[in-house]
Amino acid sequence: MASISNLWTEYLQGQNNPTAQDFGIWLIRKGEGVQLDTVPFQADLEPGELTIQSAILVGRLQRFLHFLTKPFLKNAGISEDELVVLASLLFIQDVPKTVLLKQCLIEIPTGSELLKRMKKSGLILEKKHPGDARSSIISISAKGKKLILHTFYSMNSMEDALQVLSLEERTILVELLNKLDNYHSHRHEILQMTELMKLN
Repeated sequence: MASISNLWTEYLQGQNNPTAQDFGIWLIRKGEGVQLDTVPFQADLEPGELTIQSAILVGRLQRFLHFLTKPFLKNAGISEDELVVLASLLFIQDVPKTVLLKQCLIEIPTGSELLKRMKKSGLILEKKHPGDARSSIISISAKGKKLILHTFYSMNSMEDALQVLSLEERTILVELLNKLDNYHSHRHEILQMTELMKLN
């Protein structure tokens, strides 16, 4: 079995991007048969090593969730970023474009093109900012609201990605993720998920 340090060395030797998320994706693409001679939560690991392992595992889980949600997004005709934007607009109404993209963790150049496509598709509405001629105000359209609610409803039939966890384990997982979301949201000066959902 390969050690995490040996795999990391092999990854860097391929002149790959030295980030934990990209390393996690590389491990997935490396194929089945990759086994680590490590066990979860080793007490002898340094905090930085635990952070890397956590980032890899979270990145892998995100990829697994991508596979589960892909058919539903395809049926709805929207991308993951469009899903995030529409879901956010369910809770924040008439929001400046830059504020919306920041809240959705989407970079401005990419997000601007995304919003143009969504406006053309009739999923969002855009109007001039009354106090800033360089900005605009974004809101969800009736078509966009209907689409996102229907998509969420259809996802009720999606496979349970956490089915191996007990109710207690799920509760602990959500508490930990909320704690991390709170920390990073305030660092980036955006609303955390629980704050966002209280707006509606």
